[in-house]
Amino acid sequence: MSNTGSGWWSRLLNGGEFDSAQRLERIEQQLAELARQVAALHSAIAPDDGADGVNIAALHAALVGLEKQVGRAGREQFKTNTIAEAQSAQLADVLERLRAADVRRVAELDAVREQHRREQDAAHRTAAQDLLPALDSLDEALRSGRQLLANSAQPAADAEAEAPTSAPPAAGGWLRQLFGEPAPLPITPQSDAARQQLAQQTSAINAWVTGLTFVRKRLLDLLAVGDVRPIDALGQPFDPQQHVAIGVLPPSQEAPAGTVVEELRRGYLAGERVLRHAEVLVAASDEPQL
Repeated sequence: MSNTGSGWWSRLLNGGEFDSAQRLERIEQQLAELARQVAALHSAIAPDDGADGVNIAALHAALVGLEKQVGRAGREQFKTNTIAEAQSAQLADVLERLRAADVRRVAELDAVREQHRREQDAAHRTAAQDLLPALDSLDEALRSGRQLLANSAQPAADAEAEAPTSAPPAAGGWLRQLFGEPAPLPITPQSDAARQQLAQQTSAINAWVTGLTFVRKRLLDLLAVGDVRPIDALGQPFDPQQHVAIGVLPPSQEAPAGTVVEELRRGYLAGERVLRHAEVLVAASDEPQL
């Protein structure tokens, strides 16, 4: 396209312009000659003082020359107009080709951008799918850690209240009458050590859960860059487009029928598309529908 365009421009701006300039110069020369012919005709029509009358022969010759000169000027003008029209048509053709080339270039750039966007989306989805198993492991670890914290949150006073602090009194007998009531057993130092060890374990589990929470949030932030986000399932109405029911549980006041009661595996969306369905338990009544 560049060689063709340069050829058009060289013919239009070099050869065509030079030819037009030559023709305009010839037209100017012919107009000057025509002015001389008109002057000669004027001299023939209006002779000088002392002449016997109008010189018919000179007048005829001037008219013939004038007619020829006007004819030549008309032909030159016609040729010049024809060349100018042809050059205008060529220029319009070149401009139209340039516009078509620009339209094709814009369309090709749009196609390249769209292809690049699709490749990026596919790469983001592939990377997200590679991260989902790690997120599943983190979710399971967090669930176990929170369960451990809930189990270790029983007050130490409850454990001490349930454990006997002294031996139970005997039903009777001569030993009791002889030696009297036995003294209560003292609390051993091992109880304090056990409580301290339990507190240390609880603190360690809490720090571990907090660290896992930060790691999970970082992974979710990385997925959000590619427009990948978790599906909101727990407590929501069951949506077969986003949820997969693994089992059912009896409905309750907090979870009516048709509500997601528990999320077994988290689902994710990539834009508006489902990257992975959420596996859930749904509240449903066992009573037959009439």
